[in-house]
Order: sequence, then C-alpha cells, then structure tokens
Amino acid sequence: MYQKIYCKFFSLSFFLGLFFYSNQIFAQCGVPPIAGSVTISIANNVINSYYSGLGNPLAGGTSLTVSPVDARGNTTAIAAGDLVVIMQMQGADMNTNNGDDYGNNVAGAPASGYVASNLFAGYYEYNTVASVAGATINFLYSLANNYYNRDFTSTTSIQRYQVIRVPRYYDFKIKASASVTSPAWNGNTGGVVAIDVANTFTLIGQVDVRFKGYRGGGGKNFAGATAGNSNGTGILTNTDYRWNSPVTNPANLAGGVKGESIAGSPAYYYDEGTSTTVTASVEGYIDGSMGWGAPANAGGGGTDGEPSSNQYNSGGGGGANGGDGGHGGSGWNGGSGDATTFPTGGYGGSRFAERSIQRFIMGGGGGAGSANNSIPSDEYYCSGGNGGGVILIRAKIYAGTGSVLADGSNAPGVTDTFTPAQTDAAGGGGGGGTIVIVTTQNGLTGLAGIIASAKGGDGGDMTNYFDHGPGGGGGGGVIITNGVFLSSNIAGGLNGFTRTGSDTGPINNSYGATSGTSGVLISLSFPPPLVNAGDLSSPCGALPVTLTNFAARWNNNTVDLQWQITNEINLSAFELEYSNDGIHFSKLASLPYHSSVTTYTYSHLTPSVKNFYRLKMVDVDGKFFYSKVLSVHKNISGAKVVVIYPNPAYNDLTLQVITASEEKLFVKIFDNSGRLVLNKNYTVPSGQNYISIDGIDKLPASNYVVTVKSQSINAVEKLIVGKR
Repeated sequence: MYQKIYCKFFSLSFFLGLFFYSNQIFAQCGVPPIAGSVTISIANNVINSYYSGLGNPLAGGTSLTVSPVDARGNTTAIAAGDLVVIMQMQGADMNTNNGDDYGNNVAGAPASGYVASNLFAGYYEYNTVASVAGATINFLYSLANNYYNRDFTSTTSIQRYQVIRVPRYYDFKIKASASVTSPAWNGNTGGVVAIDVANTFTLIGQVDVRFKGYRGGGGKNFAGATAGNSNGTGILTNTDYRWNSPVTNPANLAGGVKGESIAGSPAYYYDEGTSTTVTASVEGYIDGSMGWGAPANAGGGGTDGEPSSNQYNSGGGGGANGGDGGHGGSGWNGGSGDATTFPTGGYGGSRFAERSIQRFIMGGGGGAGSANNSIPSDEYYCSGGNGGGVILIRAKIYAGTGSVLADGSNAPGVTDTFTPAQTDAAGGGGGGGTIVIVTTQNGLTGLAGIIASAKGGDGGDMTNYFDHGPGGGGGGGVIITNGVFLSSNIAGGLNGFTRTGSDTGPINNSYGATSGTSGVLISLSFPPPLVNAGDLSSPCGALPVTLTNFAARWNNNTVDLQWQITNEINLSAFELEYSNDGIHFSKLASLPYHSSVTTYTYSHLTPSVKNFYRLKMVDVDGKFFYSKVLSVHKNISGAKVVVIYPNPAYNDLTLQVITASEEKLFVKIFDNSGRLVLNKNYTVPSGQNYISIDGIDKLPASNYVVTVKSQSINAVEKLIVGKR
C-alpha cells in the first residue's frame, strides 16, 4: 500500500467546505503523590474543605479571595501545594415575565428554563495553590474562567462560586458500610465530593451526595391573599406564573414556592436535615419566588385555584438536571373529579442542556405544593425534594463493588394524619445530581463492579384526601465516565398520586402530575481532562496543542485529510488511525511534529466505501489524546443532494452536500416546538463535501428538523438525537 504524506504549510482555501472540527486537547493537572494508602472505615466522612468565593475573579488572573472555611466540612485549611477545584454553582439569567414565556423566553408550555445570555453556572477548573495570604489564595496557573459572586436584589439574580480543597491519595479505599459525603448545599458551599487518586481507588462502601444539591421549595401554610396583594401589575390570579412571596409583600399569602436552581434561591426552602421549612431573608428570584413557572432547573410551585382562600391546592413541579422535571398535579375541583378545573400545578424544571465533561451542575430542587390546612409543625410535608449533588473523582484505576450515589430526594408528601387534618398539595421530586468518574489512563478502568445512580426523586403523594395535587417527578441526573459500571441509573422520578373519588378511595390518581424524564449517560472514549485550560504551559493546563481543524474529502477516489494546530509545545508526533467500521482502529501513518509547521496533510490512496479516521496526538512525556472521529462515505447518497448521518445521531453529525459550484450554505436545526437551537454557515466548493456539525452533543435527546439552504439548495431533513 503506497500512501502520500506531506508535512508543510498548506492553503486553507483548498479545504473550504470540508469536514471541519475544532477541539482543545487537555492534559491532567497537578503533581500526584507517589506512595501511601488511606482507608475510610466509618460512615459519612467529609474529606473536602469548602470555601465560599468572594468578588469576581476573571480569567487570566492568578488569585481570588474566599470566606472562612465551612465548619460543616473538613476544616483542613488550603495551603501551598494543594489541589483545588473552583466551581460556579449559581449564575443564570431567565425571563421573569408573568406569562408562558417565563424561564426560557419561549412562548408556550412549559413555562420553564433559562436563557443563554449570562449563563455562568457549571463552569469549573482545577488549579494548584502557590500560596495563601489571609483570605487570598494565589495560584500557580492563571484562571481559565471568570467566576462571579453576587447577592440577590430585586433586579439582579444570585451568583455563587465555591473553592474546594481536593485531597490527593496514592491508594484510597472506602470499606464496606463506610462512606464519603459532603455537607448539603446551603446557598454558599457544599454539595460536592471531589477526590483525586494517583493509583487505585478501591470502593466497597459508598460515595454519597444524595439530596445534597439545590434545595426544594419549602411548604408554607397560607390562608389566602389579603388586601394589597399583587402580582406586580394587579391582584393575584389563579394563572399567575410568578409573584413575590410574603417575605417581600405580606399580603401575598397564596401559592407554593419554587425550588432552588442555578438561577436563584427561593424565599422558603426545605431543610431535609431538620424536616422544617426555613424562611430566607430575601426573595431570591427576580419578580418573585412563588407560582407555577419553573425557574431554570428547579420545579415551579403550585399556583392555587383560588388565591383569595388558597384552598384549591395544586402540586409542585419536579427539579431537573440531565432530564426535565415533571408537572405538578392539579388543584381541587370542588368534587367534580375533573383535573382540568385548575391545572396549575408547578411546571417541571428544564434540563441543563450544556452538560458535558467541561460543565455540569447539581440537581434542581422540586417546587412546593400550595397549602391552607397545615400548621407550622407539619407544613413542610408540602415541600419539594432536594436535588442530588456532584461527585467528581479521578483515579488511575478502580476496584471493588461499592456505589456512587447522587440521587434527588423524594418529596415528603402529604400522607400522615394530623389534627387538624392536613388536606394540602404535595411537592415535586428533586432532580438527580451529576457523577463524573474517570481514569487517568487508557485501558481497563475497574468500574465493572461499581453501581452509579443519579436518579430523580419521586413527586410527593397526597393521600389524606382526594383530587388534591400530587407532585411531579424529578428529572434524571448526569453520569459521565470513560468506563462501564455494573449498572447506571439516570431514571426520572415518578409522579405522586392522590386518592380517587373519596377520602378512602384508591391511591391511583396522578391527577395531572407527570414523571420526570430520564437523564443522560455520557460515555467517553478516552480518559478526559479535568483541568485548568487557561495556561498552556502548565501541568494544570492544556496539552500543548490546539487542533483547530481536522478535515477530509473525496478527491479522485482518494481521501485527502488535513489538520491544523496551534500552541505547539512539547508535542512529539501524530498517529493517524483508520477504521472501516468506526469501532476497530489501526495505525495508518505516523507523522513527526515539526515546530515550524502548523498544517499537516495526508492522502489515503486505498480507501473503502466507508472510512473513519482519528488522530492520536502524542506528547513528549508519553501522554496521548484522541480527536473525534471523521466519517467519509463515498457516494453514500447516490444522486441525493443533501444527506445527514448518522440518524439517529448521538455526539456527531455529518452533513453531506453535493454542489455544482462554490456556494455558501445556511444550516439550521429546530426542535419539535419550532425553536432554533443551532445555526451554522459554511462555504463549500463544487463536488461532494462533508461537513461536521458541531454542537450535537449539547442537544437533548428528541426529534429535530434540519434545514439546508443555499443558492441552489432548499432541503428539509428530519433528525433524531438519541439518548447518550
């Protein structure tokens, strides 16, 4: 087999319209220990230290300030040489209109979500501490991201980040009946376990952050709105999506409170540790924390059918993360049995569409049901459940038969008999959290005996009466790994139920409540980075190469490939790998790196009908990282002008276009509600071109429509994005 290999500068114009791909390749962070062993033998160990971040440090800076260490966690102070994780916990904008465009600014149900502008939540990075001076932490490497800390006002939403000390071990073991956990998120710190193991992590017990995430809306007993109540423009109505709580307006004594999310914290929240409803000092959400609109990934509270009495109790919506939360059940119908009389249970929170190895969040809190028959000692039964927290672990290899748990909690539900009788609505379940468990080497991971669960919590039942709102189920969480667990659970939580027909009827009536949807399992093909990407020369930064494009096209029965790089430091070689099935790869060619060359080309002279290529980039110290796979299929469409494949798509999408001349393409993808979710432009030469459509891995599993337009093309194709 004779192949042509070139290493030279090459005009990019030759490859206009080819299969473009951009990817930042990362190295691992920090200096691990070289010996030693630590064993955890008792339950509920907290090994991380937590600090609330202060100020607004910007990318490129090398320091930030923090509040005193959270006494609920490990109190080992951050010191020089320590590894830390910096994580933006809250920071999202949303539309707060009193309409069905609440949340995502898209008209029509569901009234939930957030907008893309000023979305900071979920960013994180590792860094190494150079020194500590009082409350100031100085880092060896520049920050990769901006971080924001801001208190709530009537016009500004909450923003919070935290700094977490990450203990480093050589060998680490959690014995049976032992566990590692975190303090629950309290609006400033907690909710995250981060562990770094240089060699073997033996897990026989548990890593457990169940119910440690964003807090559920707290159940409150309200007798009904009084004179002076307001939704901002008039008196409260039974279709309002949001209004201020009595914390801001004492006359607004109606409805259920929203859960906590990446966009804010409500005026009342559920403290699962003490089984109480806690009243905050501020409203927590712009334009109000009450009502059935769902803020970001939190469930909405119930909007009562009659605000003046608050007696037609509707259920709370479920929190979200990888999957959407379920809708809360309807309000009392006066005995008609009709769930459509007051169908204003809280909407479910919206999934976090940006979830990836580079960005993730905790599970959203469920919304509370509305209540008028409770008393202070039992009103919390109407609360929403808490979301699951975050587990962030890397090790060389794993062993054992233990479990990692980040489930959202079930809402308490209104199920106990009290005097006076508690005949109120239930809250929504908490969203499942996020589990990231990866290795620092290729090959065996050792995860085959370990169980991972980030399921959504169930909505609360309402069994003390009939036809009162049960809660919606929490959405499933996110699991990210480069291995395969014994089992992985990202199921959405079930909706709650109420009785049918009478106060002794069967408990089988969902009464408008719905379950949460399943979360997302992201399977990685190689050990991923958990990094600081801001300093290319640092061991906390990027592997010293940026792959700016990786392209392929048919050229007279030959496949021409090209890739371009920048930031080349300590790179050793490229290995181009080939497959004819996209699964089994072998080395096609090895090209040495040259410091004066930024563009590399290679011609595969004997391709098959279907061809798959990937680049293995090898550093001088032996570390290596893979690009995504390029797919080139000769005459896949015959005479058809436009083809998209694979379909269903999961992480990558290829657009094949045949043109008679050079043209500019306009490619748009719409979701099943008609909302534009992706918009790309390309210039292609004449002939058979392949274009990689980036961003497919950010889209939720669903049905979509792809439109392709140019001077000569006006095509519409259906696309299915499958569950990952």
